[in-house]
Amino acid sequence: MANNTDTQIDTATLSTHGKLSTFNEGLKKGLANGERFTALMDQLIDTTDGETLLAAAQTLADFKLDTAYVTFPHQYQNADYYLIFMSRLLGMHGDEQAVLNSQRHTEALYHVYSALTDDYTFLYQVVTTGNGGAYYREQTTGEQLFYINLERRLLRFNSTAFTNLFINKLLLKGTGIDQINTVLSTLIKFGHCLQDDFGFNVDFNILDVANAAKYELRAADLDQAIVDKLFVSAAENDYMLRNSQQGHGAQIELRAGLTVDIFDAADAGASPKWVLTVHDPDQTVSWFDVLLHFGFMRDWYLDNIDSLEIKADPLVFA
Repeated sequence: MANNTDTQIDTATLSTHGKLSTFNEGLKKGLANGERFTALMDQLIDTTDGETLLAAAQTLADFKLDTAYVTFPHQYQNADYYLIFMSRLLGMHGDEQAVLNSQRHTEALYHVYSALTDDYTFLYQVVTTGNGGAYYREQTTGEQLFYINLERRLLRFNSTAFTNLFINKLLLKGTGIDQINTVLSTLIKFGHCLQDDFGFNVDFNILDVANAAKYELRAADLDQAIVDKLFVSAAENDYMLRNSQQGHGAQIELRAGLTVDIFDAADAGASPKWVLTVHDPDQTVSWFDVLLHFGFMRDWYLDNIDSLEIKADPLVFA
C-alpha cells in the first residue's frame, strides 16, 4: 500500500505562525515517513520470518519515500525491493547463486549469476497498470523469465523467454549445460520457496517436472506433417517413434523409463488440444531438460517453434 500524501495548503492565506507550523508539520510527517521506511527496510534486511519478509517487500514495492517537504537523494527504486526479497528468500534457503549488485554512481540493483558472464544481468520491471506485480527480466535481451505478484501470491514462468535466452542465446552459442542448469535450479528453487513457504500459486510451465504436467502447444490443432518430421528425425538418430498410448499422436523413449508423448488431449467431440508430456520414474525431468540434453528433439522443436511452442499464461504473457 502507498503511504498517505501531504495535504496541499495555500500558505499565502496563513498567518506567520500558521506558515511556520505548516512547514514544521510537513517536516515531521516527511521524517516520520522516512522512519517508517527504515523500519520496513530493517525487516527486509534482517528478519528470518518468512511472512514478515513478504509483508515488508510487498509494502516497499509500492512505497513512496519522498514527501512534499522531505526528499531523499539516495534511494532504491520500487523494483529493487523485489530483488532484495528474492535474494533474502533464497539466502534463507541456502541458495546464494543470485548475486545482488548495484550500478556505479546509482543505487539501482541487479542480479548476476556466477555461472554466466557479466554480459547477462537480471532485474525486475514493475507493472504500473492492470493487476500490478513485476517481471523478472534479463536486461540485455529483454527476455521476461517470470511474472510475480506478491499481493496475489502468484508466479508464472514463461516458456518463450527460457527458450530464447537459455537455448538460443546461451546453449547454441557455447554456454555449457551445467552452467545453464545452475541458474535454472536457482529460479526453480525460488518458485518452490514461494510455493512451500507462502502458498503461492506457481506455474512452472516448461520447467515442470511432474509426470502429470501437460505442456499445451501453441498450435491447438497440430499439423500431422510436424509429427511426421519427428518420425524421420528419430529414425535418423536411432530412436523409434511409435503411436501414443494416449490416443492420436506419437511417443518416443529417449532412455530407459524416460518417454515423451505428443498427442491430442481433447475430449471426444471437442476441439483439438495438442499437448506434450514427459514421464520419468523419479519425476525429475521437464520438457526443458529434454531440449537441453537431446539435440535432435531440440532441433525439431526450434524448427517448428510456431506450432510446438509451449504456451505460457496468456493473462500475463502476451
